[in-house]
Amino acid sequence: MELLQVKNLKKVYNTRLGGQQFTALKSVSFEISKGEFVAIMGASGSGKTTLLNIIASLDKATGGDIILEGKSLKEIKDRELSAFRRKNLGFVFQDFNLLDTFSVKDNILLPLVLSGENIDTMENKLKPLALRLGLEHLLHKFPYEVSGGEKQRTAMARAVITEPKLILADEPTGALDSKASAKVLSLFEELHQNGQTIMMVTHSSMAASHASRVLFIKDGELFSQLYRGKDTNREFFDKIVSNLSVLSEGGVDIG
Repeated sequence: MELLQVKNLKKVYNTRLGGQQFTALKSVSFEISKGEFVAIMGASGSGKTTLLNIIASLDKATGGDIILEGKSLKEIKDRELSAFRRKNLGFVFQDFNLLDTFSVKDNILLPLVLSGENIDTMENKLKPLALRLGLEHLLHKFPYEVSGGEKQRTAMARAVITEPKLILADEPTGALDSKASAKVLSLFEELHQNGQTIMMVTHSSMAASHASRVLFIKDGELFSQLYRGKDTNREFFDKIVSNLSVLSEGGVDIG
């Protein structure tokens, strides 16, 4: 069952004076099934972050459509977008986007507070999730008191606690060391195995090797894709690196 449908998506930006246009996305189409873990890769400026922002309803397409579980984003009024995002989407960012004046616990619970959940419900959702992500001993600390990996796990808990249809992750290991990255990626794999649908933008072949499918974008267009199949992470990593070599022919820096 297709959870997300991206149909002929196009995004054109005008310069400040309106004299020139830059096309960030050119008729991009693909689908993500429920329970899939899909990574998006491409060079800086290829359009992958623009794509993520449009799917997240943080930006609007010039043409085409995004359909989430049968509902077109075009049908959602601007005043309803915040509630739509809280109900359907979870976000994990490279820079964590935690509130320093909130404890780890309060950061995790924030989307439930904004949705008007009662305290008992919030506590019942928090306890097993904190245990699962190894955060139970950090709940009363503040973001500046924990490591980068612990911050990212806090952000993951915040993203998951609303039980979103889709998690959107933007370079989730970009600010982490190798040990913390491995822990975060292992948790993403676990979420995927438990049925969570994930779309992750990344420059990291190692991060992408944890996905079940990788989409490669070049110059605003879908260039190719790879399916994991029965490959191990190492085997899939090697295929991703090989595909990036083809993608970068002509001097494009993949990063």
